[in-house]
Amino acid sequence: MTCPPTCARVRERVVASDARGLADLVIALSDAERAEAARHLPDLRDELRAVGVARYGEVLRIAGAGVLSGPAATAAWLTRREFADQWPRLGEVTRVLAARPAPWQADVVARLARKIRTPEDRDVPLALAALRATGAPPPEHDPLVTAWLRTGPADDDPLLGPLLPRIFEAEGVGRELREERLTPAPTPLLSLIGRLLAAGRVSRAELLDGCLRRFLRGGDGVSLRFFVRLHELLDPTPEEAAARARDYLRLLPVAPGAVAELALAQLRGVGPFEPAETAEAAGALTFRAEAKLALGGLRLVERETDGVAGHPHAAELAAALATAFGHTSYEVQGRAARIALKRAAALAPAGHVLAEAVPLLPEALGVRVADRFGGEVAQQEQQERPEAFTPPPLPAPAPPEPFPEPTLDVWETVYTWVDGERWLAAFVRRAAADREGLRRTLAEQFGGVHPQAHSQEAWVDVSDWIAALAAEVTGPAEPAAASAGPEQTGGGAEWVGGGPEWAGGGLEQAIGGLLEAAWNEAARLFGFQPQSGPAAGRAAGQAFGWADGPASGWAAGRAAGPAGVARPSLPPPDRVAPLHLFLLRRLDEIYRALRAGTLPPVLLATPTLTTGHLAPDVLVERLAECAAAGVEPLPADLAQALLRLPRGHHPEAAGGAARIGTPAAATAARWLADGGLRDPETHVRWSYLDGATERLFDEHEPAEPPYQLRLQPELRAEPTGLEALDELLGPRARWSWFQSRGVLHWWPSLLPSHREVVAADYLPDLTHPGVPVRWVRDLADADGPAGEAMALVLAFQVARADPEAAALLVRMAARGDLPAEDVGAQVALLLRRRPDYQERQIVGVLADAARQGAYEAVWRLLTRLLPALLPAPGERSRVAHVEAVTLAADVAAWAGARGPIPEVSAYAAAGGRSRFSRACVRLRDQLGHG
Repeated sequence: MTCPPTCARVRERVVASDARGLADLVIALSDAERAEAARHLPDLRDELRAVGVARYGEVLRIAGAGVLSGPAATAAWLTRREFADQWPRLGEVTRVLAARPAPWQADVVARLARKIRTPEDRDVPLALAALRATGAPPPEHDPLVTAWLRTGPADDDPLLGPLLPRIFEAEGVGRELREERLTPAPTPLLSLIGRLLAAGRVSRAELLDGCLRRFLRGGDGVSLRFFVRLHELLDPTPEEAAARARDYLRLLPVAPGAVAELALAQLRGVGPFEPAETAEAAGALTFRAEAKLALGGLRLVERETDGVAGHPHAAELAAALATAFGHTSYEVQGRAARIALKRAAALAPAGHVLAEAVPLLPEALGVRVADRFGGEVAQQEQQERPEAFTPPPLPAPAPPEPFPEPTLDVWETVYTWVDGERWLAAFVRRAAADREGLRRTLAEQFGGVHPQAHSQEAWVDVSDWIAALAAEVTGPAEPAAASAGPEQTGGGAEWVGGGPEWAGGGLEQAIGGLLEAAWNEAARLFGFQPQSGPAAGRAAGQAFGWADGPASGWAAGRAAGPAGVARPSLPPPDRVAPLHLFLLRRLDEIYRALRAGTLPPVLLATPTLTTGHLAPDVLVERLAECAAAGVEPLPADLAQALLRLPRGHHPEAAGGAARIGTPAAATAARWLADGGLRDPETHVRWSYLDGATERLFDEHEPAEPPYQLRLQPELRAEPTGLEALDELLGPRARWSWFQSRGVLHWWPSLLPSHREVVAADYLPDLTHPGVPVRWVRDLADADGPAGEAMALVLAFQVARADPEAAALLVRMAARGDLPAEDVGAQVALLLRRRPDYQERQIVGVLADAARQGAYEAVWRLLTRLLPALLPAPGERSRVAHVEAVTLAADVAAWAGARGPIPEVSAYAAAGGRSRFSRACVRLRDQLGHG
């Protein structure tokens, strides 16, 4: 096809890699010229595939930014993986974007920003550069904020104004900034904020209010650490603190220790408060386990009752003292007793509250308080009483939600598993019932640009496969001769289709010359027969795994060679995880059936619940629909549907499937009647690097904590007779986990009735970079036994004190699924093998879970973990040891536990008056001397 003049000028500059000249050209184009160039842009990209599209990534981005009209199509073009450069130069791309109309700019850059999922995403530099160049308002998208922070913003960054205020709202910011410090010198972001404050470029009031909003939202100490340090940098004046006193008061009961201490320090210089507010704050503080905070609450009681007789809020203040009577700190107990005696006149109206709490005090203190207020003094051996707290019952498990309806309108988020399944289901249904309507819808969504895949040998990204499905429906028909050759399957690329519209000319000759040089260099090295002209091009193409083309010269050979349209191909099994490959096989068969015209009217495996489960009766209905259409379901789709069935036998559905009479229905009938997949056996192998040698822990325990842990899953499963399932459940070998990270969030939905298999395949990612808690939450909501692998996945969340770790334990305990003892054993292993984990944070997670109702499960967990939380031989007890034993004693009392723990009994028998010794005595006595 003849190349129009505008296309020829664009092509000339692209081939020459003239970034500045191309940018000047496309900026000056008229609307009609842009439209003309846009129509031919995909063909130019296809033409460049033979020499490597990535080499032209910068100029192709510039061309797309300058000529494409649809914002969605432009954003998709700019973020194509095949254009990705290792060190992308984005100046000319953003200059072109900035020259387009302002509303169009805003739409494009918002789409670019929303494509960011993590700070490591390859699209981050482009999105940030586009935002800076255009001045468009950034969308409210949390990953954008964390990605921006990761880049280290400078004083003159135009994004400071819109994005700095969002650090207080965006999820993940606290963990991204957890290493920021003020001493010995401020680290980059705190230093930057200090300079902005000094220059009057940011508002102290807005920053203070932002910190308080973030504190009030809650979170663990790690996620709030940066905001504590920012608050310290701001150093509020007494007037600023007084204006926010009510918010500081609200932080006292539940905020992490560092935040509560910060709030208390601000309140010391503020006042006087209303007596009711003081009483509330005192009660909140004396309830806390931290002695420093409890003592702060007692100071409030002492100050409030000074010189008062018959205080109007005596009941609340006495309740605060009574709580302190039962504190684990002897210092707190003693101070509370002294205040009760010293302020007896003020507390007289509520003397009965103190009398009832006297048994919580050690005997010597209890005698003195009882002499004044009455009450029963505890005997020496009963001094250490459990905390006066009644844990709530476990919350009822929330039922899974129905799966959303299929739709094509989610194509921008199609990489997420829910929207991916919805899109696939709608695509297959529309392809069978209304192919022309489907083509119009997809053409409108993709803006006329066919997002056909890049020229890599194997495709691992779900969105690439979905883009290929869309391109197959919306793209131009292929000449019959072009598809006459056989297509390859497996790991190699398939090359189909006629030459691009811009074939011929200098680029074609350059491609031929490059391939001729490549072949003859290989001939020189390996003793091949040298070739020249088109024969060299064909020989090189065959050597590189490309399909053989016609013999009528280089241009004809290229028509079926690498400059044609790349068809999807599966990666080899050693490059991706088995679950990843299983997902890709399903996409591959949909694509092939679409091309062959054999798509069924409906996909079997689309879930009916958001857990990924599929209702048996719905599966039978879909099998019947396929039978009525005379089409067999796709094999991998059938295998996925069987894996998504609920556990157990389903005889009624089995009978319905058997009556359909097709091979697929017969397979489903057997599966439904027999109870489905037998639970595979899983095992975890721990290893570490010893220099360059990998060693197993169970063969050689290292003397020192290893530098790098590795976890290898082992899996054994009974054969099912279904090829796709037996491949999925085969022995685990090492694969390229990095290649699979983009689809890890799909995995729980692939095996919703066998979460242990998914947990096993998560193991290699646990140590680095980690498995996000939202994926673990999906496993908690799944079904099936939770064994060693699931316990280890949970243990990592507990050990790193993830803000949702306690909720995960409660969630699974409420369902009766929590492998508590195994989780305790795995946390103990992590403490030994990962010394960077903090015992106090772990105890905090368990205390939180117990207080939410999971106390019985937490006790079972502690029976395996507690020995690892005790002092090592010859080690002095620390606060972490006291808190661990105190929590164990509390939880044992709530659960009515019995049966000694030898390590605790030994410490109790050693005697002593330290807090640790007394806590051990209390726990030993609670469990019985056995």
